[in-house]
Amino acid sequence: MKKTKVVVIAGPTASGKTGLAMNLADRFNGELVSADSMQVYQNLDIGTAKADSEELKRGPQHLLDLVDERADFSVADFLKAADQAIEDIQSRGKLPIVVGGTGFYVKALLGQQSLDFAPSNEEEVKKDEERPLAELVAELKAGADQSLLERVDLQNKSRVLRALQIMRHGEKKATDAEKRPQYEACVLAIDWPREKLYERINGRVEKMLSLGLETEARHLYELGGLKLQAGRGIGYKEFYPYFEGRATLPEVVSAIQQDSRRYAKRQLTYWRHQIDGLEWVEGEKADALAQKRVSEFLRIKDAANGL
Repeated sequence: MKKTKVVVIAGPTASGKTGLAMNLADRFNGELVSADSMQVYQNLDIGTAKADSEELKRGPQHLLDLVDERADFSVADFLKAADQAIEDIQSRGKLPIVVGGTGFYVKALLGQQSLDFAPSNEEEVKKDEERPLAELVAELKAGADQSLLERVDLQNKSRVLRALQIMRHGEKKATDAEKRPQYEACVLAIDWPREKLYERINGRVEKMLSLGLETEARHLYELGGLKLQAGRGIGYKEFYPYFEGRATLPEVVSAIQQDSRRYAKRQLTYWRHQIDGLEWVEGEKADALAQKRVSEFLRIKDAANGL
């Protein structure tokens, strides 16, 4: 099977991924495919750092606003949507440019992560969602084998719920007919000095607040807050104590900035150790370095095809 060429722009939050990806799309006749687990939600634009109306005029960005903010969205959902978007982009003679900070999505997309899916019993899941996380974890530990437990983040309720479904109903292995497309990827990640990255993060949080982040957070809080998958996102959950009179607004701002910096550290660790073939580009020179590397990547393609 011939592999489809894709460019992936990775890196921590606030590193400038979308801006760089848009510049590459302009230069190489590309379209963006979001690999961000929060940008799939409707009505959550500010806290998820979606492109604004002016940026969207530069070209299409796929996988934004796919589901209602009350819905769950899994890596399996992402893969289905991303594969379809990439096929569509490639069929029109354009370059798919995947951009986002959800490393697990990127790893799965590139076939570097083995995934097993279980049939989902909706009624069971709804009942389990009402149960405390500790109770769910206790059931999982009591009934699941060690290999399943090692794959699950026991602090993440959505992951635990999924694991319970696997434990109860078994895993579904992909058949030949269900095998996904294969991609040949140029994976670039933006690298900033730690102090500079933290400065960018703090500044972006302040900008989000000025654009109305509190309104989005209150909307999520009223829909269910931490009970929602989207409601547990950074930039939203920190507001809930403020809405309940247990924190001041300056404390909320500080918490969002701190949680964002911690998230960036986790992202950096993930990109460095989990994604094969990733290349780092210096933040100040990212545009020039990325254009050079993508040009080389596409010339390799031309040479291989004898064009």
